Order: sequence, then C-alpha cells, then structure tokens
Amino acid sequence: MRILLAEDNPVTLTMVRQELERLGHEVTPVSNGEQAFQRASSHPVDLLVTDIQMPGWNGFKCIEALAVTSPLLPVVVLSSLEPEDVRRQLPEGHRVIAILSKEEGLDALGKAVANAEIQDRQARRRHARIVCTIGPASHNRDVIGRMLLAGMDVARLNFSHGTHEDHSRVLAELRAAEETWDKPLAVLQDLCGPKIRVGSMQDGIVLERGSDLVIQAEPIVGNARRFSTIAPEILPDLRLHDPVMLDDGLLELEVIREGSQEVHCRVIHGGPLRSGKGMNLPASRLGLPGVTDKDLKDLAWGVANQVDFVAISFVRQAEDVLRVKRYLAEHGSTAQVIAKIEKPEAVEAIDSIIEAADGIMIARGDMGVELSASRVPWIQRDILKRCERADKPVITATQMLESMTVNSRPTRAEVTDVTVAIREGSDAVMLSGETATGIDPVLVVSTMAGIIRESESHSGLIEGLEADAPESWQRGLLAAVNQAGTTVTIALDRYGRHLPSLSKKIRTHPLVLVTDRIEVARRSTLYHGVIPVILTEGGGYVSILGRTLDELRRRSVVATGDLVAVLELQPEHPFPYRQEGSMVFIRA
Repeated sequence: MRILLAEDNPVTLTMVRQELERLGHEVTPVSNGEQAFQRASSHPVDLLVTDIQMPGWNGFKCIEALAVTSPLLPVVVLSSLEPEDVRRQLPEGHRVIAILSKEEGLDALGKAVANAEIQDRQARRRHARIVCTIGPASHNRDVIGRMLLAGMDVARLNFSHGTHEDHSRVLAELRAAEETWDKPLAVLQDLCGPKIRVGSMQDGIVLERGSDLVIQAEPIVGNARRFSTIAPEILPDLRLHDPVMLDDGLLELEVIREGSQEVHCRVIHGGPLRSGKGMNLPASRLGLPGVTDKDLKDLAWGVANQVDFVAISFVRQAEDVLRVKRYLAEHGSTAQVIAKIEKPEAVEAIDSIIEAADGIMIARGDMGVELSASRVPWIQRDILKRCERADKPVITATQMLESMTVNSRPTRAEVTDVTVAIREGSDAVMLSGETATGIDPVLVVSTMAGIIRESESHSGLIEGLEADAPESWQRGLLAAVNQAGTTVTIALDRYGRHLPSLSKKIRTHPLVLVTDRIEVARRSTLYHGVIPVILTEGGGYVSILGRTLDELRRRSVVATGDLVAVLELQPEHPFPYRQEGSMVFIRA
C-alpha cells in the first residue's frame, strides 16, 4: 500500500514510518498538511495517515482540501486530542476511517491500516487550465474556495449580468479564497460587447411558423405580432431575405421588408420567445461599434480593480482589440486582452486578430448560430493550429459540460468534446452556466479536471519547436524538452514575457515560472502547464535556484535527484543572470 504520512514530530514520524514499512507498506513522509495535500493531489496515494496539530496547514485543513480533490482517499488521524473533539471539527465529505490517540500504540495503527478499503485512484498533475464563470451558484467564498481546490485556475466575471457592486463583492470573495488556499487565481473580465437582444415581451408568447411580425425601434412590451430590440440602430442594416436568429438560433425569421424604424419578418422556425433573448444576424453587416459605451464603463471598473484579463465579445476586426489595448495602456493597466471569436467577420480576419490579441477564446455558442454548426469543429481546429504557430493561448468555450448544469454526470458526447479540445491543443477550457447557475459547481470543476487528466495521460509527445528556430536559447529549449528524464523546466522570467512561447513549446512536463510579482503569477494560471513560484526576496543565482527547488520539493513537483532544466530569461532585479537565454541542467 502507498501510504502518505504527515507528521511534524521527527521522533513520532520515524517510529510510525518504521512500523508501516515493517508491515510491507511504501511510505512517503511530509511535515505538514499542505505538503500532504500537494502530494496526494499529484501522485498515486492509497492512504493518508496524518497528525492533526502541525505548523502551517494543520490536519483539519488538509482533510478539508482532500475532501474536494480526493474524496475517496481514506484517512487515518493520529492525535493527542480526544476523538470526539477531532470528530466535531472534521469537515463535510471527509473519508476519515479511524481516529487514533498517539498513546494507543502502533498495533492500533496497523489494524486501522489493514482495514482500509483502497480505491483505484491514479492522481496526475494537470497541465490544461480551467476557466470558471462565477454566478449565483458560486459567488460565495466557501464554494469559490472548493472550486479553487477542485481545479479552477481562472475566474470569469460575465459583465452581461450584474452591477459593478455585484462584481466587486465577488472579486473580494475570490481574493479571500486565493489567500486562504495560497493559490494564485487570475480574474477574467468578460465584456458583453454589442450584444443584440429582444426587448420586453409579454409572458407566454409563441411565434407560429409562417406568420408575419414586425421588429420595431420604439420600445414596447412585445407580442407575437410586434416586438422591439434593445439595439434599434441595427434595423437599417437588415436587408431583404437576411435571416434573424433568436434565442441561440432556436427560432429563425426572414426579412421580407426593410425599414429604418420597422423591419417586417416572416417566421421560418417558430417557438416560445421571452424577454431579453439574444438576436443573431449572421448575414448582416452591422454598423454597431465593436466596443460599446457600456464596455468602456466596465473597463474602467476592471482597471480600478486590477483584473488580469479582459475578454472582448463579438470581435469583428483587429481594431476592436487594439482599441481596448490602447485604453488599458493609457490607464496604466497590465491586463491582457482575449479576443472572443464568434462572428463570421472574425473568422475571416482571424490572423490579424490573433496578432493583435494576447489570447483567443473560441466562443462556440454564438459562433454556432452565426455560422453553420457543422463548421464549428473545423474552425476550432484551425484556430488552435494558428495560435500554436503564433504562440497565443487559446480558451475553448461554451457547452463543454452543459448537461451538468442540471445533472450530476456529463454526457459521453461532452466528455469526448473536452477530450478533443485538449488533444487538439487548447490551453484552457471554460465552464459557463455549469458553474454560474448549475446545481453543483464544485463537482463540475472536479469532473472537468478528471477528464483533462485522463486525456493528457493518453497524449503522446507533442511536437515542440521547429528544429531551425533562430534563437540560440530556443534551440536549447528544444533540447530540454526532448531531454530524457527532464522533470521540469524552470524559467527565471520576472515579468512572464516568455510565457506565451514557452508554454506552447513545453507540453510534456511542467514549466515553472519564478517571479516576485503576484500579478505575473496570477496571469500565468491561464498558460498550459505553468507552475508559478513567487520569491519576494532577492539574492544570488544559487540562492534563487535553491529556494525554488525547495519550494518545488515542498509541492511534490520534483524529488531529490530529478533532472531540472533552468532557463535564465530575465536580467532585471531580483533575478541575476549571466547571459540571457542561457540554459543549464541541474539535479534537484
């Protein structure tokens, strides 16, 4: 049996370890609850034996975290406290099978271990990232903390809903959970963009196939014959025979008479229509600005609250991206800009948009309405390949585990969809309604993390850098990626400038980013396979590496004797360097 032993008293640790090894078990010792959590979350473990009173994370906090990430892992508690006192403080969902007093002796421990029911559980370190939308089902600190433990890397705030006050409250909960669990968390502000919606409607309205109706500029409470839109300026852009798609394409109209104040349509595919449902105009060239006045007000909030990423909805051209980047730069923000690809114009201008943006989101929901749904998988594949060549991170989004909004398990088709997205090179996958309004956001995140790990365990070597790469340090990097037995690559990259390239080139083992800046560590959580290490104190080159390796051993990322590649990429204080781009191999 593979036993993880968490005990800070060296005498007790030695006695317990020797007894468990005498009984034929494989024992890995750690000295506090955080080390135990990190080890159990990334390596195969059959049983945890833990003290309760330890420095740093105590046993209770460790068990609370493992109840989220490893709910089937049995735990034996060793404690000087009374068993009832321990039992009262145990978190929900724990798998504690025995609470033993240290005075009971090693015989009682041997019996408890022998009676443990071992589950077939193979923990693996996950490389692809998970973006989670925060909403009514997940906007409190407890749920956010458990989502963070389960695998959330980036929190998305959807500015199509809620007030600035609402988002400020959520942001405070996000930062509190980040501090509680000592895990950097990026915040992505998703601007709503020029989203076109139906105006107010009467209850119970059903559009009948073949009937005629009018979309008008003047606001009214709509019915089956006439309704308004929140964006009346689009009406002059509608042309004869243009399709008008409603409610994510479930309803379809056709323009039969043009007009600036009224557009007459015929219902091609009918159904119920409620207030605020989306309108998509796939064949119409619209004069709406790519960035609205509301977006600029929301951006001001994002700058003031130091968000890490800004996503722009309904991008049509590179200028939409550049306008937001100029605004951020003028207001002193270092947030990176993610372009959401969902319009036909964006697909046509994809190369210039990729060049302008810091990252891409493949927003398959509106894309599947604006374009033929059968084209979406191939557009997704094409964008992933283009971003791989351009060193830009990609988030694949929409309906990934949609059924888990109301169910406790995903469909087989959804599991396959996520797997394909990971195998084709997605740096991150996104959860929308599943975590914003779903019945169990934590379970959804845990399920997504499990699918990613399984997919990555079957991946072969991913081709890295081209052999004729011009920079000498890149040629050395390719050698590091292919070096047999390399456990991690450490990048001394204070500002994370090389993250886009490195995360695309190193796909077979973790990339460790060493920085002294929390905002850089947070942004790194969107990049594939990156583990941030924050060192706030300077020191010599040897000291920096020594402290980095100590931290990686503490997190069970490396073990003593592992082969580690080190890239020196940042000359600025506090990370001294000898030659930018130089590489060395060391043993941990």
